[in-house]
Amino acid sequence: MTIGLHIRALRRQRGLTLDELSGLCGVGRDDLGRYERGSAVPRPDTVRKIAQALDVPIAAIREGMGWTEPAPSEGWETAGDDSLLRDGILENLRESYGPGFSLEEGDIHALMASVKASIPALIEHMKDTRPEDVVSREILEELKIAPEDGGEALSRQYELTDGQWEQLRDLFPPEKAGKGRAFKSNRLMLDGILYWMKSGANWKDLPERFGRHKCVSDRLRLWVRTGVWQPVLRELLALHVLEEDDVPASLREEAGENPSQK
Repeated sequence: MTIGLHIRALRRQRGLTLDELSGLCGVGRDDLGRYERGSAVPRPDTVRKIAQALDVPIAAIREGMGWTEPAPSEGWETAGDDSLLRDGILENLRESYGPGFSLEEGDIHALMASVKASIPALIEHMKDTRPEDVVSREILEELKIAPEDGGEALSRQYELTDGQWEQLRDLFPPEKAGKGRAFKSNRLMLDGILYWMKSGANWKDLPERFGRHKCVSDRLRLWVRTGVWQPVLRELLALHVLEEDDVPASLREEAGENPSQK
């Protein structure tokens, strides 16, 4: 994602680590890592905090200007009329439907009124500190257009490919050993753990396809306790399924060493 690439470039130009930028802007280190990788989208108020911490104009993150460039005034903050809103709507419509696209004056005013009416709801959304995918799912449910697959389509973006799983499967214990009921699929449980790490969702917000969220979190604790997790984490990092910023600090520490080094 372009915004994430710009944040990373600006951070590196300033010689800051993720931890240092997090301390300056008050945004979590893991969240910053997700923004830079493009796996999450920062809200406008978050972009403002990051821009202030980097001492750059907001446009430097939105449009990729170098941080040494002089800061332009944010016109949308200082304009005293609706001309910028009108121009922005028209520009967006022309980008979407072609340069020759035009509307009657009454339709333009109706669009402007609609945008203004949506601002209170947008502000409330910006205040929400939950992960983006959780908020998005709730909005879709309120609009009655949520997918009927229990969030399956959303969760698929984080799951392992068949090739990746083949390189990992032998690191896990058998799902059924001796008498008793077999464990749920190691692959399904690992996909649930990857979703939790990469999406930033709470355990209770895991999509239904993974089953009870407690089963997934318990499986992770079992793997950590029995030493399964350490080699699995190293391989996930080596395959770039995970980046170190995706992994909660507690799990990196519990791995017992720097997981990126074999």
